[in-house]
Amino acid sequence: MIATTEKFVFTVSTPPTITDLSIVLVCWNNKEYLVPCLRSLYASGLTINFDVVVVDNGSTDGSLDILAAEFPQVRVIRNHENVGLSRASNQGIQGTNGRYVLLLNNDTLVNGNALTAMVEFLDLQPDAGAVGGQLLNPDGSFQSGYASFSSLSQEFLIATGLGERLWSGYPSHGRGNSVKRVDWLSSACLMLRRVALDQVGLLDEQYFVYGDEADLQFRLKKAGWQVYYLPQASIIHYGGRSMNRWRRRRMVYRGKLLFYKKCYSALSAFGLRMLLGALTFVKTMAWTAALAIPGRQNVARQELRSNLDVLALCLRLD
Repeated sequence: MIATTEKFVFTVSTPPTITDLSIVLVCWNNKEYLVPCLRSLYASGLTINFDVVVVDNGSTDGSLDILAAEFPQVRVIRNHENVGLSRASNQGIQGTNGRYVLLLNNDTLVNGNALTAMVEFLDLQPDAGAVGGQLLNPDGSFQSGYASFSSLSQEFLIATGLGERLWSGYPSHGRGNSVKRVDWLSSACLMLRRVALDQVGLLDEQYFVYGDEADLQFRLKKAGWQVYYLPQASIIHYGGRSMNRWRRRRMVYRGKLLFYKKCYSALSAFGLRMLLGALTFVKTMAWTAALAIPGRQNVARQELRSNLDVLALCLRLD
């Protein structure tokens, strides 16, 4: 089947019969992580009935050739350009029939026991719209768990770096061993109940990347579904491999501003713009001064350009 829109073209085969779990991965020029991820998935001993779909956002690094050669069982949705994470994830969700949908970053290594535990938890917890576990660094140390929905005080602590200095991993929580009802979890490994998605809708495609998972879980909670943190479920997550920190900063801040605009009051949204704008202005002045420091000019130029992009976002969300 070939589907077209004004902005992209993609191909996808007819979805299979209903499975327990449909796993959706989005790929964009990241074969060095995608291949180990899929290998770990199929070698994990996962015993539940599952299918996998990879949505490729116009990769040019040979990802599709490797998928065809090594993973013929994986169905592929092929976009001819990078349509963003949220839109590509939605294509994957719509191209599957699993009772549960796992959004999985391609820069992960999968523990099959973790996925089985998440499926079993959703089977036993009918109010759960979503569940996730611990994300671990490649060395096995704790990376992140769950987070509270954003507040202006939280954003101040993040933007200034004070939160990380006071609490390692801030604003993430979850080093304990207790199952918890939480606000939201990263979509690096997030399992969703399809019935809940049918009720609240899919990811908001206004988010290109970053912020879409918090938005979705905000809507789940608003509709009466619960989001659970299952600490005994864990996977390895490399993180931050698809773009450099300067481009990522703009996308992260765009997601924050859009989330406030959609989910919070106009006063809160204005407050976030003023807060981030003021802090970014200070950083802009500091990096402007750093242009005069020998050996720092290249980094200073990158930081200055990045912060000017954020400052523009605070003045007008595009």
